[in-house]
Amino acid sequence: MARKRENYDNEIVNLRAFYLRLLQKLWIVVVAAAAGAVLGGVIYFLAHVVYGPAREYVTTSTVYIDFAYDEKKGSEVDYYNAYTWNIVLGTDDVLNEVMSNLEASGISETNLSRQQVLECINADIPSDVRVMLLTVKNKDKDLCTALTSAVDDALVTFGRTNEAFEQIKILGVTDAELEVVTDKTATAVCLGAVIGIILSVLWLLILESMNDIIYVPEDAEKRYNLPVIGIMTSKGQEEPSFYRNELLVFFQNSDNSGKEFAVFSVDDKTGQKFAEDGTERLKDILGSELKKSGITLKPCAMPGNDPAVAEKIKNVEGAFIMASHCKRSGAMIQHMISMLNKLGCQTAGIVITDADKRFLKLYMGL
Repeated sequence: MARKRENYDNEIVNLRAFYLRLLQKLWIVVVAAAAGAVLGGVIYFLAHVVYGPAREYVTTSTVYIDFAYDEKKGSEVDYYNAYTWNIVLGTDDVLNEVMSNLEASGISETNLSRQQVLECINADIPSDVRVMLLTVKNKDKDLCTALTSAVDDALVTFGRTNEAFEQIKILGVTDAELEVVTDKTATAVCLGAVIGIILSVLWLLILESMNDIIYVPEDAEKRYNLPVIGIMTSKGQEEPSFYRNELLVFFQNSDNSGKEFAVFSVDDKTGQKFAEDGTERLKDILGSELKKSGITLKPCAMPGNDPAVAEKIKNVEGAFIMASHCKRSGAMIQHMISMLNKLGCQTAGIVITDADKRFLKLYMGL
């Protein structure tokens, strides 16, 4: 059964190579984190300071409720909780008294409507049903103080007139003060930074899923089901002995002595300059060893650059495809392999040129 070729568009991401590249692109993650932190802080500032609601004045009344004895149950009334009290405060028995007290203090319903009164007050029973905390909020300090007094007096009156209570007393009232707003700028900044990091890493992963760059020889071999016969550094750089020896292994142990191979470079957008430069670089690296192997290299332009290339490679044994390391040329390599097959020329292998020695050293642990 033929082995399924793993193309660049469906291959599994080489996480080791990816994380090494991520370290090289760590500045992107850092910048994204910084941008996210700044954006988070700005959004929080705009939402809670510039365009946020104005701070309100708040008072808290501590109300003691003395429940009446329920003869039917044989115990005191105990069914008043926070939810019940917030409903009771909106009934006519209490609200009418509140509005009357406000009017007596010079505040008409035009200044503070019944609905606004209900929006300003809130009852809470922390634990003991006999103790209620009544909170009043309003943007106007004087209205907040007046409303607090009106509601407290109305509750005292309600305690005298309702048979469920012996009495209702006000144990204490705080002065109207601006409510304390928790500053969560630091939390917004940290959250923005975390989101920035996550989004930048996800973006790099998305880019990686569409990446056709060759980073390591093994990935190219899995992708194209072809051997990578060696790695070459750029002209003017010293070729590590490790890379040179790997190239020698191929040429010294080849049974292609006396045969000619075409050399193509997928970096040749026009002409055959890179194919010629790559061939010369290979000769410089191998020196006399290339002559000893008996293999002849023939630089050629890609079919798209030279319509006569089919005739030129008619009698060659095969072809070597050269591709720059860490350069987007994976799709073109695939296209070149396909074109050579159509021309009846077998691809003998791939040569990686202009290698990033630092990256490969980290990856291979050399």
